[in-house]
Amino acid sequence: MDRTPTYLALAANQCFAVGSLFYTRFARRTSPAWVNAYKALLAAAAFALSVTATGGWLGLGGAPLAGLLVSGAVGLGLGDVFLVTAMARMGPGRTLMIFAFQPVILGALAQAFLGQTLDARQWYAIALFMLCLGAVCDEARRRHGRWDAPALGAAGVGMLIDAGGVLMTRAAFDAVPALSSLEGNFYRCLGALGFFALYSRVRPLDFGRHLSSLGRREVALVTAGSLIGCYASLLFYLAAIKHGQLAAVSGVAITGTAFASALECLVERRRPSAHLLAAFAFFAAGMAVLR
Repeated sequence: MDRTPTYLALAANQCFAVGSLFYTRFARRTSPAWVNAYKALLAAAAFALSVTATGGWLGLGGAPLAGLLVSGAVGLGLGDVFLVTAMARMGPGRTLMIFAFQPVILGALAQAFLGQTLDARQWYAIALFMLCLGAVCDEARRRHGRWDAPALGAAGVGMLIDAGGVLMTRAAFDAVPALSSLEGNFYRCLGALGFFALYSRVRPLDFGRHLSSLGRREVALVTAGSLIGCYASLLFYLAAIKHGQLAAVSGVAITGTAFASALECLVERRRPSAHLLAAFAFFAAGMAVLR
């Protein structure tokens, strides 16, 4: 079994875990929609430069282009607004736990629409990754004593919308095998920017006001976080989606909760808990099953 998609998904996961800490911080300072629009704008520019620097444009039209634009509007636009809203309310760790259910949903959708199937090892690995998240979630429940139902609902809606965007993205890659993940990401980011252009007509983003309210250091931080959490994460994740099975790739990606929690330990200079150590043990076991 080719393990490359697994490692690509793992790299995407780590980048997104880093980015989620920045998203949470600045969504509370500005708004979830502003943070998402800013990261989509930066990522679109970075992908355009990357495609130009690495061999030029394939060019795309028709249904594949429409699919990528819609998947970007749905997944990186609407879905991420729900996701970052949940992060701002209850933090990245508990928000990302909802994505434990995405591999099963994507596995069913991929089997129904793309003809993909999973072998026993991949299902075992997904189960272990879910246990990884379960350990982190139980720690959060014990620490806070309750769950934020509206935030959990927002995270769940974001997860379902993101699953639909991933499915459309894979369908576009299947239709045009020569399409690079760099160019595919550019079109998805364009779709997200189109969504935010429409969103701002209903609910103004106050883009310039929020940006000017941040100091130089904060602008540098939100820019770095956006490039790591959006550009780098999407670069690895779409490469994994292009070549891997959707449920297996998603199963690796949901372990972002454990990585985000570990980063929070480093930032806050506290020792990892027994729950976090158990989470990493489940993650290591899942990766071993996939080898």
